[in-house]
Amino acid sequence: MWPRLSLPAVRGAAEADTRQWDPLTRRIKNSNREKMKANGLCDIWRCLLLVMIVSVKLCWGGVPIVPFGPKVLVVSLDGYGHHYLEQHPGPHLASLYAHGTFPEKFINQFVTKTFPNHWSIVTGVYEEVHGVVGNTVYDGKLNITLHITDRALFSQNPSIIPIWTLNEQQGGHSGCIMWPGCNFSYHGTNVTYQVPFKPNSNFREKVDTAVMWMTHSHPQANLVMIYHDQPDQVGHAYGPNSPQVIKELKKLDDDLGYLYRKLEIFELRDVVDIIVLSDHGMSEVPEENIINLSSIVELSKIYTTGFSPVLNVWPQPGVSELEVFYPLMKASASLHYQVLVKDESKELETWHYKHNSRISNILLVADEGYVFQDFWDLIHHYQNKSYPNMTKTHGDHGYPVSSPNMEPIFVARGPSFRRGFQSPPFTNLDVYPLLCHILGLPAGPHNGSLEAVRSILAHPTSVSLIQPLFIALGCTVALVGIVGMIACVLTKRDRKQPISADTLINGYVYRKTMKRQTKQPLEDISEEECLLEAEAEDV
Repeated sequence: MWPRLSLPAVRGAAEADTRQWDPLTRRIKNSNREKMKANGLCDIWRCLLLVMIVSVKLCWGGVPIVPFGPKVLVVSLDGYGHHYLEQHPGPHLASLYAHGTFPEKFINQFVTKTFPNHWSIVTGVYEEVHGVVGNTVYDGKLNITLHITDRALFSQNPSIIPIWTLNEQQGGHSGCIMWPGCNFSYHGTNVTYQVPFKPNSNFREKVDTAVMWMTHSHPQANLVMIYHDQPDQVGHAYGPNSPQVIKELKKLDDDLGYLYRKLEIFELRDVVDIIVLSDHGMSEVPEENIINLSSIVELSKIYTTGFSPVLNVWPQPGVSELEVFYPLMKASASLHYQVLVKDESKELETWHYKHNSRISNILLVADEGYVFQDFWDLIHHYQNKSYPNMTKTHGDHGYPVSSPNMEPIFVARGPSFRRGFQSPPFTNLDVYPLLCHILGLPAGPHNGSLEAVRSILAHPTSVSLIQPLFIALGCTVALVGIVGMIACVLTKRDRKQPISADTLINGYVYRKTMKRQTKQPLEDISEEECLLEAEAEDV
């Protein structure tokens, strides 16, 4: 049992012994002060390190920043040729050009067909690279003919990735409305929102859906791609100079006005970057300009893929290429088409339409305004779709990009773009790096050039990088301020409740006295008391 010690005895012993500790008192005070400072600095540095890690994650994708970033709406009007702007300008599209940015010339890819060019727009690579070299292709490795409803048409090259998939992989949310190829998954990733293709669909319904995805849906889409099949359909059926096309152009212009009113209602007009573009134009084709290949070569000896005016010619099994080539080459001297041999043609090299197994060794390219006999199938298609009052004049596309009638349109407006600015020419391959730049996405391999479109941007540095950097900087400043306030509070609290050296020494003397009188060991000795013990031994 511990003996009772009188308080006066302990107090007297403390007063008698503490005189020898004056130098040590200063050392203990300094030791406590240094320890508090070191611990406080460690805590502050830990907090700052955490803030830096969070900031880096915010900037570079560890934490999705897309909901706070830019939103992009891409609208494709199939078959809207640049010549329509000059011949039949509409007020809403004209206003878009006046207040937006556009190139002196927007260059598409050969062949100037719908699916190949739409796939080049979203991947940024040539047709010979992505493999969608026509609306139908023959794949020798698979030994099948692929159509627009086949996933394999779009997946020949696994190294490329469409923009909507890249956006999803980086934490964004993409929406696709009838865009060619968007109904399939790529790299195991699907888009967040999708509307499958539907012929003769209503443009305003597409606008309503897109706006809903960007506003009321959870999660909100930051990239929406809209494909609309007009004025291509009417242009094929009636020809680009027909009253029906003029009527359709007016309707489309009214629809663009509806789009802008809708964006204004939902306060998106000055928030969303809008790009209106097309894939190609349209050339007039009279029925008398249809070339009948059956009068040149036995059709049973060949198999063709693609559609007029460009046909890939494949000899049937047992038929040599020379057996097919010679009659076609001979007839081309008097008819309106040319025969291109893949291994020898400089044109195909220039057009980047050569280095792919889906391109045949023998290629037929009709002169502009001419087509081959497969065009009859297209005429019958529109007749069966009940297009009234069709004449013997129609329209087609697919001709070389050098034709003014094949030139598509591109105009952009929004916070990322300059206003009322015309840039030097660029290609539809440059749209991919442009979208990656605006959305802050790491672009995959592509044939486009960001430098070619940099002049149309309102800011040379990516808006998508500036915004998260400012967010991260703001978070850093705020959190550093909070850490500083906490450090001040802790420091003040420690100052209000100091442990003086005298108190520590008195307690030590008290426990030392207990040890002497009870002959018990002194346990749980602190670091400071160890210092006192060592000093006492020195003394």
